[in-house]
Amino acid sequence: MVNLKLPDNFRKWPTERRQAWWSKNFHDDDDERAASLTNPAALELADLMVESAVGSLGLPLGLAGGFLIDGCDYSLPLAVEEPSVIAAAAYAARIIASGGGFSTTVGPSVMEGYVYLEQVDEAGASRLAGGYEALRRSLKSTLAGLERRGGGLCGLRQYRLQDSGVLALELAIDVVDAMGANIVNSAAEALRPLAETLSGGRALLCILSNATPQRRAQAAFRLPLAKLYPYCRGLDAADVARRIVLATVVADEDPARAVTHNKGVMNGIAALAQATLNDTRAVEAAAHAWAARSGRLRSLTAYRVETDCLCGSIDLPLALATVGGSVDLHPTGRACLRLLGNPDSRQLSRLAAALGLAQNFAALLALVSGGIQGGHMRLHAARLAYKAGARGELTRRIADRLAARGEFSLRAAAEELAALRDAAAAGAGSSA
Repeated sequence: MVNLKLPDNFRKWPTERRQAWWSKNFHDDDDERAASLTNPAALELADLMVESAVGSLGLPLGLAGGFLIDGCDYSLPLAVEEPSVIAAAAYAARIIASGGGFSTTVGPSVMEGYVYLEQVDEAGASRLAGGYEALRRSLKSTLAGLERRGGGLCGLRQYRLQDSGVLALELAIDVVDAMGANIVNSAAEALRPLAETLSGGRALLCILSNATPQRRAQAAFRLPLAKLYPYCRGLDAADVARRIVLATVVADEDPARAVTHNKGVMNGIAALAQATLNDTRAVEAAAHAWAARSGRLRSLTAYRVETDCLCGSIDLPLALATVGGSVDLHPTGRACLRLLGNPDSRQLSRLAAALGLAQNFAALLALVSGGIQGGHMRLHAARLAYKAGARGELTRRIADRLAARGEFSLRAAAEELAALRDAAAAGAGSSA
């Protein structure tokens, strides 16, 4: 049984019940269950740090339900320390699902590696260009296993860097379902001796690139304004949509805003990458480099209003893996992939693109219709209660009291805790 829709009121279940449901449905055997169990204190803390927590992966692990992607329902696993990321993703997913959900596309799983050669004259560059077939043959043994899985070398090209004069030999490799760092680095190093011989130069670096411009995923949605209206806090839906479009134009125009705009996109994508034990640093680096490809940092997302609909889209590199590295090593990472229906790497990238767009939409909707801090601080209140010394049911009660009084500070949390303890002591004394 895979990719279950979350049960009704899943978020309101006791933490222990959610953890038991997760373990029963997505861990294969008792060893995996034992490896994934979180002690009660850590589980309680995880539940305070994120919504819908089911365990711990070094970071709290929670589930964002309600995603309708390419006609299929998904609950996405997110490992993240920041409150509101999961709640915002699920909120946006519910809104967008009401308009038909997300549609996605994805490119090939191609990674690039480079042999950077110094001291290569034009004659050497010509010899290297004429030796591509020999270079291909030299990689046969290195890439044999990858070729059996349907991948392998896709192309070779070279270009000279203008400032340094260094010659870059690029190899493009279809890495199938892997992230590809190890095999691409191995292939680049395997090319080194022959590349030096052909060019007459000396290899400076043999290394993959995390830019991955071919390994991109796209997501889009089309939301009728009538479906948007209930979430506009009493404002006109057409004006809210207009303001979302304008806010994105601002991010596209002003790098100072684009940094935070795109960071919001990556809140969800990085959390999904972390939950599936992918390389979050590589994913983030590629996304931000892509956003700056024009020479100026710009928005990763785009919005427009068309025939009474708000249309949103995203296009970015996503080198996510479903095999290799740490991905298929950690039991909780494997369980996360089972929750998603054991996708291949390209399907995982599709889901990540939809998630990034959802995260961005949720942030923009809140920002242009009243601000984000009210909701964020309500989720932060439970942390303050925990820091003040509350545990168990007291933590949530104090969080509710802080929200009711509209004051979010450690001092206020300590006051509420003392008041509840005094009331409990007084009640115990009177009953005695």
